[in-house]
Amino acid sequence: MKKDTPPSMRNAKRSMSLRLRLFLIILAPLIILSVVATGVRYHLARDVSNTLYDETLRVVAHAVAREVMLTKGDILADALVGSLVGALGDPIFYQVAGADGRFVAGYSDAPIDPEGKDLPGGQPVFFDAAYYEAPVRVILLREFIADPEFDGWTTVQVWQTVSQRQALSLRLLLEAGAVLLFVVLGGVGMVWFGIIWGLRPLTDLREAVLLRSPDELRPIRRPIPREAGPLVAAMNALFARLRDALQRRDAFIADAAHQLRNPIASIQAQAEAAAGAPDEGELRMRVTHLAQAARHASRLTEQLLSLDRVSQKTPDEPLTPLDLGDVVSDAGRLCAPRALAKGVEIGFEDRTTGPSARMVRGDALMLGEALDNLIDNALRYGTSGNGGRILISLAVGEAPEHAGQLIVRVWDDGPGVPEEAREKIFARFARLREDGGAGCGLGLAIVRAVAERHGGTAWMEQGDEHDGERGVRDHGAGFVIRLPQAQS
Repeated sequence: MKKDTPPSMRNAKRSMSLRLRLFLIILAPLIILSVVATGVRYHLARDVSNTLYDETLRVVAHAVAREVMLTKGDILADALVGSLVGALGDPIFYQVAGADGRFVAGYSDAPIDPEGKDLPGGQPVFFDAAYYEAPVRVILLREFIADPEFDGWTTVQVWQTVSQRQALSLRLLLEAGAVLLFVVLGGVGMVWFGIIWGLRPLTDLREAVLLRSPDELRPIRRPIPREAGPLVAAMNALFARLRDALQRRDAFIADAAHQLRNPIASIQAQAEAAAGAPDEGELRMRVTHLAQAARHASRLTEQLLSLDRVSQKTPDEPLTPLDLGDVVSDAGRLCAPRALAKGVEIGFEDRTTGPSARMVRGDALMLGEALDNLIDNALRYGTSGNGGRILISLAVGEAPEHAGQLIVRVWDDGPGVPEEAREKIFARFARLREDGGAGCGLGLAIVRAVAERHGGTAWMEQGDEHDGERGVRDHGAGFVIRLPQAQS
C-alpha cells in the first residue's frame, strides 16, 4: 500500500531532485564532448574530402598535360572531359602554357594564385580561388616535356568547383553525427537507468524513515551505501535523542500525575473541611492546614519542573566559565532568612587559592538550584528545633582521584543517614521518613542530575569520615558536589 507523504515533508523546501541533479551533471559533459567531437569530426571529414579530391585533381592535371602533348596543343576531347567530370562530379577547367609562357590550350582566364607561390618543377601547388564568383580548387603543376612543340617546362593549371567535395564532407559529417547521436542517446538511457538503480538504496532508506514513529524509534539497521553511512548514523543518533526525550517526557508526566494526585486530593479535602468548619477557630486551623498543603503542592511542582529542566539539557549545550565561589556564597545568602527563622547558623569556608582556582564551566542557575536544594535539605533534616549549624565549604581536591576538581560540601549537625541508605536517597521520590508532607523526595535527585550535567557527581558522607580536604567531624552528615575545574 502506498504511504502518504507526511505534511512536514510536503511543506519542506523543495530543490532539484537528486536523480535529475546527477543526470544533468553526467549528461552535460557528455553533450559538451559530443559537440567537440562533432566539430573535430567535421574538420577531419573536410580534410579527408580535400585530400581525396586534391589527389584526383593532381591525376587530372597529369592527364591533361599528356593529352595536350599527344594532340600537339589541341583542346581535350569531349569524351575525355565528360569522363573526368563524371569521375569528379564537378565541372573542371584547365589551361596549358609553354616554357616561354605562351598560351597553348584551355581557358585563358585561369585563376591567379593570391599568394604568388614559387612553382617548383614536378611538385603540384594547390590553392583556393574564385572563378566567376564561384569557389574553386586550383592545382598548378610544372612538367618538363621533351617535345619539339613544348621543349622545356610546361605549366598545367586545372581548377574545379568545390560543391561535390563539400557535399562529401557534409555526408561524412552526417554519418559520423548519426553514429555519435546513437551513442549519446544510448549513453543517456544507460546513465538514467544506472542512476535509478544506484539510488534505490536511498529510496529504501526513505521507506525505513517513514516507518519510524513516536512509538517506533529503533535505529535503522538495513544495508546502506558507504556514502550514506554518516547520514544514517546522524539519523540514528537523532532517533536515540528523540527516544530518550520521549521517555523522559513520559516519565515526567507519570511522576507528576502520581506525585500531584495526593497533594491535590489533600487540598481538596482541606478546602471542603474548611468550608464546613463549625466556628471561626476551627476555620482558622483548617485554613492553616490548607495553606500548608498548597505550599507542599507548590514546592513539589517547582521540584518537578526543576528536575525536568535539568533532564532536558543535552551534553552538547555550551557551558560558560563562572566563579563557583560566587555561586556558593549567593546560594548561602539566599537561604540565610530561612536559616535565621529556624535559629540555624550558616557558615562558609573558602579553602581555594583565589578566583582562578574556583573557575568551572557551567550554568550558574542550575548550580545555584542544586546548592539551594542541599541547604534546604540540611535545614529540614540536619538541624534540630533548637537551632544548629550548617557549614558550606569550597576546596580544591587534594586526593589523587580528585585532582583538578572543585569540592563543595554542605555539612549539618543532624543525625546523619544510615550507610545502607546513602545511595538510595539520591533516587527520585526517595524519603527515609515522613516529615509531615514537607519534603518531595526530589531535592537530592536534582543535585546529582545537575552535577552529572556539569561532568561531576554528588554523594553523601557521614560525620565520622574525614580526609585532608575537609578536616575531621565526628557527627552530622555532609553532602558533596564534585566538579571539574575550568581549563585556563
